[in-house]
Amino acid sequence: MSQNRKALLRYRVLDKCFADKHNKYFINDLVERVNDALEDAAILPVSKRQIYADIDFMKSSDGWEAPIVSIQDGKRKYLKYSQDFSIMETPITSTEMEQLESLITSLSRLQGIPMYDWMDELLSNLRKRFGGSKEDSNFIGFDQNRDLKGLRYLSDLINFTITHQAVVIEYQPFGKDVQQWTIHPYYLKQYNNRWFLLGYNSKYDDLSFIALDRIESLSKADIPFIENKDFDFENYFKNIIGVSIEVNKIIEQVLLKFTPDRLPYVLSKPLHNSQKIENRREGIISIKVIPNKELISELIWFGSDVEVLAPDSLRKKIIQKIAEMHKKYFDVKNDFTTTP
Repeated sequence: MSQNRKALLRYRVLDKCFADKHNKYFINDLVERVNDALEDAAILPVSKRQIYADIDFMKSSDGWEAPIVSIQDGKRKYLKYSQDFSIMETPITSTEMEQLESLITSLSRLQGIPMYDWMDELLSNLRKRFGGSKEDSNFIGFDQNRDLKGLRYLSDLINFTITHQAVVIEYQPFGKDVQQWTIHPYYLKQYNNRWFLLGYNSKYDDLSFIALDRIESLSKADIPFIENKDFDFENYFKNIIGVSIEVNKIIEQVLLKFTPDRLPYVLSKPLHNSQKIENRREGIISIKVIPNKELISELIWFGSDVEVLAPDSLRKKIIQKIAEMHKKYFDVKNDFTTTP
C-alpha cells in the first residue's frame, strides 16, 4: 500500500472519531483506534507523534481545514469537531477542480474508440457534477489509430480474457484462406499501433499470436476454459522488442555500433530496458534480448546509422535483408554505386 493510501486510512479513522457525538476520544484513544485499523490492513502501527502530525495536517489549509478542537475534561483533553463536518464531504478545492478538468479533457481524447464507449456517459456525469467546458482544446494526443480494423473486438476480448471465457475466432492470415480457431485468451498486447491477442489454440495445442486487425468475426465458445499455467507474459515481454514469440530461443547480448549523429538519439530513447553503453567514443551499446523480427525491423529502420557487431547470427540476417533490398533497387549486374 502506498504512503498516501496509508495516510488516508489514518485520516478516515480520525475523521470518524472526531465526528462521533456520543463518545470522547483522548489522544491515546485515537492512537489505539488508528492502530487497530492499521493492524486489520496488515500495516505497522504508528506513534502518538504521527497522530499529532496527522491532526495538524487535517486542520491545515493543505488538508481539509478541519474544525478540530481540544476540550478540557479533568486533567486531560479530548478532541472532536466543533461543528458538523467530515473530510469525506468537503467541497472540491480549486486546485482539485483544475486537476479534474485536465483529467476530463485528457479522457475526452479517448472518445470514439469502441472500447471506450462508456466514456461518453462518464464524462457527461463528471461535467454535470464538477463543471468543465464541453469544448476542450486538444492539448494531448494519443498514438492510436481509431480506424484500425479489428479494434471493435478489443473490448469484448478484454472482457473474455478477464472472465476466462473461450472464444471462436474466424481469422484471415495474410495470403491464406479464413480459418476458424477456438482460442482461450490469456493476454492482450499493443505494439506499433496494433493490438495482438495471445491465447491457447486448441487446433494446434499451442499458444497462438493473433493480430486483431486480421479477425473477421468473434463469438463466445461454450466450452470449459483452459487456464494459462505455462506462460509468464510479463517476464517474456521484458526480454524482447515488439511482440513476436521465438520458440526455444535464448536471450543474447546484441552489440550495436551507431554513428555519432544517431548515438544521442539512441541514448535518449533506449532500444530496450537492458541497454548499456559499452564504448561511448566508438558509439557501441549493448542490449540483452531474444532476437526476433521486430528487432530486425528496428535495426533496418536505422539504415546505415547502425552496424550489428554481435551476435553473428543476427548480423547475417541483417546482411541477408540488405541483400534482398539491394536486389529490388539495383541491377544485380552493377555495383552498389550504380543508380537504377
